[in-house]
Amino acid sequence: MDEELIARGFWGPRQETPERVAEELSAFIAGLDKVLGEKISWSSPTMPGKPLEEGDNVLKAISDAFRENTDAPNLGISQAYRGRGNRAMVAITLIVGGYTESAKVRNSIVVKWRGADIAQFAGPVLRQLASAWDPDWAAVTSRSLNEALAEVQPVGKPGPKLGYLNYLSQGRAKALPGGMDKHLDELDNGGVVIGSGEGDGFLSVEKVTEFAKVLRLSAAFSPTPTDRSKL
Repeated sequence: MDEELIARGFWGPRQETPERVAEELSAFIAGLDKVLGEKISWSSPTMPGKPLEEGDNVLKAISDAFRENTDAPNLGISQAYRGRGNRAMVAITLIVGGYTESAKVRNSIVVKWRGADIAQFAGPVLRQLASAWDPDWAAVTSRSLNEALAEVQPVGKPGPKLGYLNYLSQGRAKALPGGMDKHLDELDNGGVVIGSGEGDGFLSVEKVTEFAKVLRLSAAFSPTPTDRSKL
């Protein structure tokens, strides 16, 4: 697969300290090194020339963002980082720390990566995202898949959307309809990964379409909560 892959994770209101967000980000980028099998050098546009992964640079980047967001701290902070290795290029966008009870505020992380054999990293990246950020739901998708599913998963419609690989929190997993066991892989936190169960684990476009039509009617795909972090 030559196309860029995108892992997206979302959760509802969750008030967090700069220190806590820095810990989550540090754990995530360190985990990506292991997942991608190489050292990734990270940079932040707000801290030119200072490698994000070294020293206390993560904490400074996050702390500065929280301090500068004095007008509406309950809306959280937005950050973007870029990483480069010998084989892979990665970009991370964060909206985290928002805790107002509003449908317009939704914490999220988006990871985009490209490079050799990017499909093999999709499962590990999704699991690393689930481990580091504890989202309500997450999915691995691509621009072409989103376009193919536009009719069954309209842009802007609240609630989870399916991709090639998918993660649901424990509460959502418990609400899944029957008959999906062979497509589920339960994680230590009680959440599940939904995949094909074969090969690279990717669901086909046809299977994603089939599942999307069924799951959008189930409690497992209720809108992301606006009064708590997870379903």
